[in-house]
Amino acid sequence: MPLKALERIINLFRSFPMFNVLLGKKPQKSFEQLDEKARKRVYSVFEVLEVNPWPAKDFDLAKIESLEDCFRIRIGKYRVCYHVNTNAKEITVYRIEKKKDSTYK
Repeated sequence: MPLKALERIINLFRSFPMFNVLLGKKPQKSFEQLDEKARKRVYSVFEVLEVNPWPAKDFDLAKIESLEDCFRIRIGKYRVCYHVNTNAKEITVYRIEKKKDSTYK
């Protein structure tokens, strides 16, 4: 298959999200308070999560040991923590914050 045809198929696939990304009140407020550059980077992560909830090849992804089906992605000095519900096809972002000692507690 020619490369351009493959790229079109991939782009078409990405235009139909498989997962819904949901933000609670606190993460929404944190997202709105980010500077513009950080907000764009975090938003791009949300777009990737819609297609692939475990983008280990694209981002610094780690499972949060103390919580089931919860992960964190490092985006510079920020961390996005989220829960994946594969049955409902939902990703719930429950924390967006600068890295500090209490980030994962």
